Amino acid sequence: MRNYFGAAAALGVLSLVPAAALAQSEVVVWVAGEPGQTTIYDELAEAFNASQSDATITIVKNSSDLFNPALVPALSAGEGPDLFTFGTGPGQPAALIAGGLVADLTDAYREHNWGDTIPEGIVVQTSSDGKLWAFGNEVETTGMFYNKAIFDEVGISVPTSWPEMEAAVAALQEAGYDTPIGLGAADKWPTSHWQSMMFGRYAGPEGIESVLFGDGAWTDAPFVAASAKLQEMGQAGWFGATPVAIGYGELMDRFWAGEVPMTFTGPWVIGGGIEAAGDRIADYGVFAVPPFEDGQAIHPTNSIGSGWYIRDGSDNKDHAIAFLNSMFLETDGRVALLNAGTIPVGPLDEALAQAEMSQLAQDIWQTSDDHAVNGSVPAFLDTITPGSLTTVSYDGLQGLLLNVMTPEEFTAEMQDAWAAAKAAGEIMLPGGIAE
Repeated sequence: MRNYFGAAAALGVLSLVPAAALAQSEVVVWVAGEPGQTTIYDELAEAFNASQSDATITIVKNSSDLFNPALVPALSAGEGPDLFTFGTGPGQPAALIAGGLVADLTDAYREHNWGDTIPEGIVVQTSSDGKLWAFGNEVETTGMFYNKAIFDEVGISVPTSWPEMEAAVAALQEAGYDTPIGLGAADKWPTSHWQSMMFGRYAGPEGIESVLFGDGAWTDAPFVAASAKLQEMGQAGWFGATPVAIGYGELMDRFWAGEVPMTFTGPWVIGGGIEAAGDRIADYGVFAVPPFEDGQAIHPTNSIGSGWYIRDGSDNKDHAIAFLNSMFLETDGRVALLNAGTIPVGPLDEALAQAEMSQLAQDIWQTSDDHAVNGSVPAFLDTITPGSLTTVSYDGLQGLLLNVMTPEEFTAEMQDAWAAAKAAGEIMLPGGIAE
């Protein structure tokens, strides 16, 4: 707690300081990102501070290249922020947890019913040893973006089953669209979005978690079947004749120009799309890829880029938790985040109805919300698995599209890399909250 009394007395202005201010605690919050990306936290802090008499939030912003090198030394010295954002991938939170640098948030999770807001698929990414260590921050998802004008021209509707999806692609090919679904596989990572979604569809949330945190293997039947389906689509020309020869940037230019009917991607493209398409942006929409097999559920793809941690030993833990609640549990905070382009974890219905977002952004998040009851799967497996596995996956996915690798070979190479990383302790710690 800052000594406002001493500072004011020294200046001879004690009588001018409100009594409430003398008791205020300063909660220091570190956020990483470029200036335009972090102003929302100033706004949220201002709103929170206006409602408080015993605490004030101070936002400290650092560019990403300065944030990480400064954080751990500050935390180790006991002088770091009270609340901060940090990664949730392998190795990052594990080092903070093992070093005793972050607080256990399990009691707060139960006391404030965070489980009503944080999906289980996110909880497993921010917990270990039966305890919650972080509140999931911004969420990303993926969906099929499509050109409504082209669909109308060809006479097709949004497919809701796999036979309808096959018929739509066939109609587009017959109409002369040689790339029904743009991919941009030269950059490798766009194909991993398909991999994450399809692995989740075939294995379900439980199957994914079984591999990430249990005894499951990437060679299990659902992952082989998903890889085979992706290869089948590629060989049928769904992604064009040579998807590995076109980069993501070029592909998106073609999509917004109206040359490619569909592409599977995320909301980060919307701003560029509005700029590129101009008045034609109303021609675009989003839908969930229909089930690949009978009886298969649609699982929204949800991944988080970071989580909110509280420094272990902070005197302001309760105030930090209150600020988290104001951002993520209260409708005003959730609406403010949505308006700033940051998607908070959890159901969006109420906030989405009040937010001022582009129609495309509303569409993709409503699509995600529509199927949330089925349970979510990671949107980006490449961000929560070790780098060694990501390299193997990226290369192998290109191998599948080029038909130089079988689904069995692909998943076997994945499993070999995973087993090695697991033995070396390079994977995420098992998640979930203990009963």
